[in-house]
Amino acid sequence: DNQFAALEGLSIDLVTRNHTGPSHYQVGDGPNPKRDSPNRRLDTGNNAVNTPQWLAVEFFQRDGQVSLDGLADPGSEVDIYVVDQVSPKTPGYGALSRKIATAEADQEGKFGISLSNVQPGDYLSAIATHPDYGTSEPAVTVVVRALDDQGNSIETRSATTLPNTAKPQCTSRPVARVPVQPQSPQIPEPLVLKVPRVIHFALDQSRISPRTAAILNQIARVLQEYPFMTIDIQGHTDFRATVEYNQALGWRRAKAARDYLLRLGVGPERMTIRSFGESELKTTGTTSVNHARNRRVEFIFQDVRGLDVILIEQEEDLQIE
Repeated sequence: DNQFAALEGLSIDLVTRNHTGPSHYQVGDGPNPKRDSPNRRLDTGNNAVNTPQWLAVEFFQRDGQVSLDGLADPGSEVDIYVVDQVSPKTPGYGALSRKIATAEADQEGKFGISLSNVQPGDYLSAIATHPDYGTSEPAVTVVVRALDDQGNSIETRSATTLPNTAKPQCTSRPVARVPVQPQSPQIPEPLVLKVPRVIHFALDQSRISPRTAAILNQIARVLQEYPFMTIDIQGHTDFRATVEYNQALGWRRAKAARDYLLRLGVGPERMTIRSFGESELKTTGTTSVNHARNRRVEFIFQDVRGLDVILIEQEEDLQIE
């Protein structure tokens, strides 16, 4: 019951940690919706880089050349692929069989390229790669068409046609066929989710205050509602005391936040903790408010596919000396 389109090509997303069962490799997580929020840059791979968008569903060959146009994340490289077999379970997508060209997206996100190494009937897809954020999902397939003397599109072979297959002999009178236009898949709008990304602590303390507990309760409810989501819990301090002391204090704060979420039922396998001590200050000021903002734990939300997470920089639990 293997559901891959072709093992030699790329057919689905790479799975993420905690999603490594057979079903995840078989069906993937479907096409990602376009994300415009700047918070997507907190992710990597296809959560951070949007899928290239073609400007048409078919492109025409003229004088042996096919000109392709589309939109991608500004500054990304767009690799063009031939698709030999379209997936029957995900219309508009298929295994990326071989790369044939690379284009550059300009600062407005526009890319274009002329190709002489494709033929009418070829199906094409594309992947965008940004040097800072990684690689997108594959674009929906488009088809190359030929034109007749009157400028009309000529029907050609389908990408799902298997090689070396004998054609059935038709004994009835042929009926003119209407060219089938590739269908763009219906991609759902992303679900916008607002969640706090920081909690604060008193001077030289790792105790969870009542106000901080209320913030953690909000985070726990989000994690319980979306069980595929994971978090990295990062402890921080102000710059007073030694580097070694602050490193240990940051660790205690991150552990206190994790232990609180554990008591609320969040699984330990969904959380990692680390300490940055005083190495990543929120502010370099020296007032009591500046110090209070530096005494914090930050939450990095991961595996947020299908969600557009808006992170709230709350200060309701700020504890000023």
